[in-house]
Amino acid sequence: MIVRVVAVLSVLVATGVFSVWWRRREGRMYEAQGSFDRRDLGIGFREKPCATVVEFYGEGCAPCVTVEHRLDKIAETVCDLRVVKLDAGERLDLADRYNVKRVPTIFVTDPDLRILWRASGVPTEQAIVNALLGPEWAGRPHPSLDEASRS
Repeated sequence: MIVRVVAVLSVLVATGVFSVWWRRREGRMYEAQGSFDRRDLGIGFREKPCATVVEFYGEGCAPCVTVEHRLDKIAETVCDLRVVKLDAGERLDLADRYNVKRVPTIFVTDPDLRILWRASGVPTEQAIVNALLGPEWAGRPHPSLDEASRS
């Protein structure tokens, strides 16, 4: 009897720890490396947006719709921002190349399409804006530090 109670309690504790860990990493921006090819994103060689956000989404993905709305809102306020949306199911070659394991996954690039930040899940609107503003060493906040977590 005691062994069963201990087993159930340990499973509950492990589940709780896992869920806290999962929520803390959900939607967080991480520094990333690599670069995109203009042809893969449909960006012309003469085009040079100030930044590009690449979103890998999936058909019927509810969190992808939330990220899409946030990106559309940000694109209205950030000058010359290019948002590229790629269906991960149709572009498995790119999803594999950029190690996209789940949707939504977004990448923030510089004007030369070098990847600066990436996030899997649903990042906050402020985290995406902070990632677009630049790295912490440039005197700008880290994307994971939104207003709520600073206070």
